[in-house]
Amino acid sequence: MKLSKLIIITISIFLFSCEFDEDKDCLANTLDTHSLEEIYNCADTRHNTQIDLSDNYIIIRSQSQFNNLVTGDCLPQINFSTYDLVIGKKGLTSGNETINYNYYYDCSLGNLVLEVEFIQNIASVAPNLTYHALIPKLGDEETVAVEISVI
Repeated sequence: MKLSKLIIITISIFLFSCEFDEDKDCLANTLDTHSLEEIYNCADTRHNTQIDLSDNYIIIRSQSQFNNLVTGDCLPQINFSTYDLVIGKKGLTSGNETINYNYYYDCSLGNLVLEVEFIQNIASVAPNLTYHALIPKLGDEETVAVEISVI
């Protein structure tokens, strides 16, 4: 009898001393993105592609929407049955070296996130750059949060 009580107490202490951290089980799932440069051979869309936005972004889901909103040197026929286009503008206070993208599903928040990282240089040019990512086709109600960082 004493042995069974001891076993029950030991198991209870073990179970109640464990902390369950849901965040440890919730890993960000990185997803693929592509660019107009990569898929459609466009040249430097940061400067050569324009959309009437100011420090904001939009998700373009069709060719007609793309044709109505985007101007520039490269206006391809995008495969919108495969991709959606996240496109935006960002005003900067110095020159830009490159833009890095990280697209993932944040399971702790339950949404898709596109991180856009502007890598800057010391040039005194203050560009208003276009950023974009071709992402896998979203569902009708799905959206993407864009998080901007300037380094």
